[in-house]
Parts: sequence; C-alpha cells; structure tokens
Amino acid sequence: MQFLSSLMCGFPCYLISGTGTDEDAVLMLLTARSNDQRQEIKAAYKKAYGKDLVSALKSELGGLFESLIVALMTPTVSYDASQLHKALKGAGTDDDVLIEILPSRTGEHVQEIVKVYKKEFGGKLEKDICSDTSGHYQRLLVILLGYLS
Repeated sequence: MQFLSSLMCGFPCYLISGTGTDEDAVLMLLTARSNDQRQEIKAAYKKAYGKDLVSALKSELGGLFESLIVALMTPTVSYDASQLHKALKGAGTDDDVLIEILPSRTGEHVQEIVKVYKKEFGGKLEKDICSDTSGHYQRLLVILLGYLS
C-alpha cells in the first residue's frame, strides 16, 4: 500500500487535466503494476476523489487504447467471465477464448469465474458452454470446467 501514496499524488493530473491526457504516463503507470495493485489504485482513487477511476479514464481516452486500459483496470476474474460470455453469446462461438481461458486458470480462479458469470450474466457457464458446443470438444470443455471448478 505504500506505493499508493506516491502514485496518487501525480496520477489525477494525467486524468483530469481538461486539456488532454498524458497517455504515455497512464500507460507506464498502469502496466508497471499487477492487476491487484491496479485494483488498489482504483480503490484509493475512489476514496481520495470520490470518483470512479475507470469512468475518469474512459472520459479522457478513446478507441482501442481506452478499451485496453479498461481491460487492464478490470479484475481478472470479471474480465475472464465477460470474455467467456462474449465468446458464447451471439452468432457463433469464439472457441479461441474458451480454449485460452479454461485450461489455463487455476481451479480456484475458475470457481470465481463461475460465480461472477452467474452474478453478472444470470446464467450457468456450464449450461452456456453445452448449448454452444458439441461432441468431444464440448465434453472436454465440461470436464475442464468440472475438474477445475
């Protein structure tokens, strides 16, 4: 937590200058930290300024850079749940996302993804996987989900 005090002193001027944002400084500040540290920064910003840091970033940034910064500021479990939801909803399935996320996360992380998925999207991840996939591929995904969760 000690690193937060020095970061919070300079961070707001990059975001709420009204005359533009030092995108390089934002990039360096956020990418030099772990996701847990970014979550601490987000909480400290809210406490210090009464504003949501992600909303402040979104108001100052744009395009793909904004999307990437928002992704960096999202807790990993929430990000994984949202990516799985996007992969399973709509026309077609983004199999690359399923293959990337499910086998590469710890059992504890997958359990959290399942909880967040249900809370955020009102459905069961296993059910959505089963309705969007088939055959041995579906079976393996369910085994991964069941084994890990």
